[in-house]
Amino acid sequence: MKVTNNSKALQGVRSNGRAVYVRPGETRDVELEGVDLEKAKRLPFLKIEGASKAASNQEPESPKTALEVLEMAKDPNVQFMSFKSATTKLLGEKTPSKKDEIIAALEELATQP
Repeated sequence: MKVTNNSKALQGVRSNGRAVYVRPGETRDVELEGVDLEKAKRLPFLKIEGASKAASNQEPESPKTALEVLEMAKDPNVQFMSFKSATTKLLGEKTPSKKDEIIAALEELATQP
């Protein structure tokens, strides 16, 4: 989507877990969806083009597999709490608190038939 900053100050929006800054008068292509899109739409000084109603009313992502969550552990751009949240969706209350223990539990889950 194209995001235009119509304010006189530097503004930021969240996209894929990171901040994207838009200078005054500048237009940038930014991937916005879900909660990030809804929050950006509330800011009156931002003009957002290319946002369809279907994109903002999407169903939440389908649950990730154990292998996908293990890949999150390797990605330096994924914060620990995002990784742990995805793990909790798979393991529930049995989710360990330490990263190495979580990885071991996910590897065990991934190898189960």
